[in-house]
Amino acid sequence: MTTNKTGGIYIHIPFCLRKCNYCSFLSFPAGEMQPWVERYVDCLIREIRIRGHGERADTIYFGGGTPSILSAEQISRILDSVQKVFEVAPDSEITLEANPATLDPGKLAAFRALGINRLSMGVQSTDDEILRYLGRVHTAAQARKDVKDARRAGFTNINMDLIFAVPGTTVDGVMKDLERLVALEPEHISFYSLQLVEGTPFFREFEEGRLREVPDFVDRDMYHRGCAFLREHGFEHYEISNFARPGRRSRHNSKYWSMAPYWGLGLGASSYLPEPRRLGTEEKTFSGRTRNFRIVNESDMEKYCGDLEKGEYRPAEVHENSERDDVSEGVFTGLRRACGITFQEIRELSRSEDCRDEDEDPRDWFFRYYKEEMPELMAFRDSGFVDLDGRGMRLTEKGIDISNRIMALFV
Repeated sequence: MTTNKTGGIYIHIPFCLRKCNYCSFLSFPAGEMQPWVERYVDCLIREIRIRGHGERADTIYFGGGTPSILSAEQISRILDSVQKVFEVAPDSEITLEANPATLDPGKLAAFRALGINRLSMGVQSTDDEILRYLGRVHTAAQARKDVKDARRAGFTNINMDLIFAVPGTTVDGVMKDLERLVALEPEHISFYSLQLVEGTPFFREFEEGRLREVPDFVDRDMYHRGCAFLREHGFEHYEISNFARPGRRSRHNSKYWSMAPYWGLGLGASSYLPEPRRLGTEEKTFSGRTRNFRIVNESDMEKYCGDLEKGEYRPAEVHENSERDDVSEGVFTGLRRACGITFQEIRELSRSEDCRDEDEDPRDWFFRYYKEEMPELMAFRDSGFVDLDGRGMRLTEKGIDISNRIMALFV
């Protein structure tokens, strides 16, 4: 679904200062896991050396957890190992997720000197009371200072995350949050609605009746007013939750929405790769039609490290995508983009002989492929939730509100 099929590399750092009340990511408080941190870095480097075979990549993304909790020396070792076994493009986008309270001027300067050229900061709110409620360990003042320090260190591409629909907040409060965030002049803003996920403190409070969600109509009002505000201030709304200054879209995250290949390295990380040549310690080569695989790494720290210390990489799951998997995933990930999908790029994900009639119009092919879903899709179009033309399909802003229902047609 993209003309650029160069791969991306995701590196998972599963440590943070403290788990936030809403967080469902695979991460652990570093204070409790301190003996594991250096061991984990060593094992992550072992995985990188096993899995890399000179493949090309033009994005590297350190996610977590809180990658900025690591020292510059540890990040340097990880980057060095990647660059030794992958062919990393000279103009690669290299992103580091960072939380205020884990940064200082010296650390920021050291990260920038390593070649990290994009900082993704988990600001989440500019209100100290909300930050405390979310379980964040930083203050609004720390976030503002870290942005200034990052600029002084040479960062010219900064993303800031903002969560809305936090219980007890109002639409006016969210708009003030956005005003203060935009005043910091980031190049990119990720604007997310709070989700209650099983296993988190917020979810337990919800089950016990101690947390009341923001009503859906208020959540949607926050979202649409926020979208309009960001567009008015020069941000391009290019994906459901993401806004960028011109030329500043997240190149790495765009791979996920465009079915480009990517390596997921580290505890619990996921990959999407064509014909992976090494699974575990066994070499495997394939011939014939293209085969794409979803690979999920081991999420148990002891097992992940134990296997790698024996020189073995053993993913927890390897799933070979069927043609239908690739086509369906291409549609529902592509619909997250503001531009939506083209019928031609979806057809290119198919592999059956009857899908390769080059004389057949891509739109006709798509309607034939999803003939059983067409009546419901046409109803969504007639209700103004979907724009359809001869080239492709996209969600309208109204359609974003029911995006899960629309995307479910293609699963």
